[in-house]
Amino acid sequence: MQDKIARLLAEMKMSMPLTPEDIRAIRELYTPFQEVEPYHNVGVYRNQAYGSHPRQQLDVFAPDGIAEPRPVLIFVHGGGFVGGERHTPGSPFYDNVGVWAARNGFVGVTMSYRLAPEFKFPAGPDDIAGAVAWVRENIAAHGGDPDAIVLLGQSAGAAHVAAYGASQKRDEKVRAIALMSGVYDYEAFDPAPNVIAYTGEGAAALKAASSIEGLVASGLPVLVCVSEFDTPHFHEQAHLLAQAIYHRDGRCANFQYLPRHNHLSQISHLNATGIEDQVLSDRLAEFVRVYTTPAVPAF
Repeated sequence: MQDKIARLLAEMKMSMPLTPEDIRAIRELYTPFQEVEPYHNVGVYRNQAYGSHPRQQLDVFAPDGIAEPRPVLIFVHGGGFVGGERHTPGSPFYDNVGVWAARNGFVGVTMSYRLAPEFKFPAGPDDIAGAVAWVRENIAAHGGDPDAIVLLGQSAGAAHVAAYGASQKRDEKVRAIALMSGVYDYEAFDPAPNVIAYTGEGAAALKAASSIEGLVASGLPVLVCVSEFDTPHFHEQAHLLAQAIYHRDGRCANFQYLPRHNHLSQISHLNATGIEDQVLSDRLAEFVRVYTTPAVPAF
């Protein structure tokens, strides 16, 4: 099954920004392998408001029967800065990330955020700060440990997470961040209109939105991920961040290359059953555990 999926992914010629057809094709490929709501032994608590804007909401995924506080994984979706949803009714995406977290012994949180062009930088990291504040205050009621938080961002969500990690607003209880195919240095390429809609125009705006310098200075543990079939732009961004971390630490960055995946399959396949590919699942679960607690029971 994995070989068949890999062949289909290799044949897809995805453009950037992604088209609705690109998104539909990946979701149709992985939907049959994802769980269907209601999720067995996982409670879902939707539409929790962390701010006053309609998009400032999050969903919580908590394993049933929690005895001890669990680490919390907050997922920030992509969408090219101008779109994207944490959940589409009738679709497993991106519930799959929250359910995956619960299945691996964590409490999962999926969040939405305000979009460009109405809301420009630093709206992304500001919204993450709001969601983290909500988690710190409320997650214990769902079995989560408010002192053990890890952030996971994909695409534009990774850019927002990196910017949050680089900012002075970062809560010290955010122990680590995982970044999947994001933008960290906006000055290193010619940004597309959807990117400019978020950063604003001009060299000063691009520099202000770039996160590598601040993220490296923070000392925050970072897992850098990129997919084999990502466009060269995302490989360059991953390389720039990994290189900066190397110069800081004197050793290779915490890096995960995802063979036979593209920009969307990298996150859409998480929690899929009936496929052999567990590279991301195993690596991400280990990363969360290492930086939150030495041992977390899964079920």
